[in-house]
Amino acid sequence: MKIYMMTDLEGVAGVFDWEDRKSQDPYSVLFAGGATEVIVNDGHGAGYTIDFELLDPRAQVIHGLDRPFWLPLLDDTCDATCLVGGHAKAGTEHANLCHTMSGVVRGYWINGVSLGEMGLQALIAGHYGVPMTFVSGDWYACREMSELIPGIVTAPVKKGLSLRSAVASAPHKAREMIRDAAQTSMKHINEIKPFTLDTPLTFREEFYEPRFDPEQPPEVGTIIDPHTREVKAANVIELINSLYGYPR
Repeated sequence: MKIYMMTDLEGVAGVFDWEDRKSQDPYSVLFAGGATEVIVNDGHGAGYTIDFELLDPRAQVIHGLDRPFWLPLLDDTCDATCLVGGHAKAGTEHANLCHTMSGVVRGYWINGVSLGEMGLQALIAGHYGVPMTFVSGDWYACREMSELIPGIVTAPVKKGLSLRSAVASAPHKAREMIRDAAQTSMKHINEIKPFTLDTPLTFREEFYEPRFDPEQPPEVGTIIDPHTREVKAANVIELINSLYGYPR
């Protein structure tokens, strides 16, 4: 059984404010639950948030810049995907460090469904028939995914009080919650359906500040107004490739 784990930093208990994302400064539970291979994508910034000395020796880690795709190696050979350290999507009231890809984005919608980074991960996995089964992070992030994916197992290790404050569990308690939820999720992999949307896809992104000039339109998509554009794609892989210039 192969599990693809994404990690982020904003949803970690004890983290409450932004840091330099260009800085270069619970896997055993998955193995205990039946996984034979665990790929961990260090998904925050440059991918230097995991202490290699503390890794389970059986895990493999993806990190570094200029990756060929946002979620490399996530494909139909995986049995499930999950996320540790998740944050809520942009504009979520009270959520700690909520954003979608960057602080300049007001929101992403695909076929009219509002999605953050976690939802995009779930949709990419769903493209390959892979369910998203477990998320830990801010309470608001866990609520977001519970509403999007019925049956997903969550571990809310903190709860946002505002964009830059939260009430968090102590490290020992947070780790215990993550272990218990991850272990539970392994028992329900076959019960959670992959997240999908009807194709072709219509993607809409909105920015807080004006970004698009009708006289100099972007190479991809159609300008709706200075803050907004729409992009059509056959599927989510084509969409991500066109938005972010993959594959590299």
